Amino acid sequence: MILIVQNRTEYENDLRAMVMAFFPGEKLKVVAPPDMALFSRDELTGYHFILTVIYNVESQYQKTTRFRIEEGGHIAYSAYAYGDYTDRKRYRNKFKLAIYRMLSEYTGRDLPWGSLTGMRPTKIATSAYLDGKNREETIEYFTRVYDTSLDKAILATDVAMKERRILASVNPYSEYCLYIGIPFCPTRCLYCSFTAYPIYEFESKVPEYLKALEKELQFISYLNRHRRLVAIYIGGGTPTALSERDLGHLLDAVDDSFDMSNLREYTVEAGRPDSITQGKLTEMKRHGVTRISINPQTMNEFTLRKIGRSHTPTQIVLAMDMARKAGFENVNMDIIAGLPGEAAEDMEYTLDAIERMKPESLTVHSLALKRKARLNTEYDDYRGDINHDVDKMLALAGARARKMGMAPYYLYRQKNIAGNLENVGYAKKGLECIYNVLIMEERLDIYAAGAGSVSRVVTVEDDRTVKVDRVENVSNIDEYISRIDEMLERKRAASEE
Repeated sequence: MILIVQNRTEYENDLRAMVMAFFPGEKLKVVAPPDMALFSRDELTGYHFILTVIYNVESQYQKTTRFRIEEGGHIAYSAYAYGDYTDRKRYRNKFKLAIYRMLSEYTGRDLPWGSLTGMRPTKIATSAYLDGKNREETIEYFTRVYDTSLDKAILATDVAMKERRILASVNPYSEYCLYIGIPFCPTRCLYCSFTAYPIYEFESKVPEYLKALEKELQFISYLNRHRRLVAIYIGGGTPTALSERDLGHLLDAVDDSFDMSNLREYTVEAGRPDSITQGKLTEMKRHGVTRISINPQTMNEFTLRKIGRSHTPTQIVLAMDMARKAGFENVNMDIIAGLPGEAAEDMEYTLDAIERMKPESLTVHSLALKRKARLNTEYDDYRGDINHDVDKMLALAGARARKMGMAPYYLYRQKNIAGNLENVGYAKKGLECIYNVLIMEERLDIYAAGAGSVSRVVTVEDDRTVKVDRVENVSNIDEYISRIDEMLERKRAASEE
């Protein structure tokens, strides 16, 4: 456990994020300086170290923030950030960079993203472009202000350029997207925190759920009757956990509710290979689905057992064969770098198998310790199995994606991600997922239906200013069914603001 002592709380989230980037899975305790009097000497020795942050210390020239790391009652490292903490816009990056550099020196480790902790590094690159910076100047800005590595600075800058081209192809006033959440899965994975219920326990609730969902879809269509639907994404959970009959009913409801004539992309996550049948793929193809995801996460069978997935690597290959037979020519595969028990050679084994299957896109995730996931709550049981050299695995995946003719097109990060790293989507030219870019960059309304789904109603004022209203549906299936009219009213109110 790590003890953080601070006399102000304004930057606590930044402080926590920076410490967790270096020490994933560690428990943090945060106290004010007067509380230190309550600790006994034995209690203090139980902490890995004590990090003290004191704001607005008066120095000879100006106000400063003082950082200090103590081990065993001795000061091991100290640092300063100059400036007034109340000027958040000008001060925040200085604060984060100072704490990053001290932790880097303390641990002997450099993080590829440096002091940058936000979800969307591409927003920084986009802002730099709008300020008139060219590619080289934008890359230099990342390395200078955040201490990012050159590779990460180039990645964020180039992805931002590609995203801008995709964003320029949609109209935020006359177009919108649709997300449909199916909160059922064959089993719950070790790292998962999504709204997902075991289908074998909740199968009796599927008819009522689909009935409520159909009502919500019809209402969303009505709210957007004067606009064009450009992309549909059906995710979860695992949509293909539904039976062939129920999946057909869902796709019929989409057809009946929406004008599909302007649709540019229709994605269904067929994520779990053990949930895929030829009949389900045929049904999706018949309804005009253009893109599917078959998500191995790994091709190593021992890891699949450990993370709670009930399929085998052979089933992944068979699912891809079935998808090709059904006529799908745009298939994505998801993998995760840093799964418990895996090292770089295991990632290479997975990439070899994926290269043989020849998907059109590859999404590479870094393992994240999500708050509600079993991996987080039982972290001590897996701590020794987790390899923190995830960046090497990401580099291997990026190189292999490029070998397969793919380029990075979207990028995002999560809290408590291994090594403070990133998730990257690679795709062949012209087959980038429009929805993935729009959900990350929040430049177009995305209306979401289903338990646990979140609509994003966007007001675009100019190139820099976007207001996003999040409209959340309840996660509990029974409550979603019984309170569906309340979910509709929330959307109506948001659409009229």
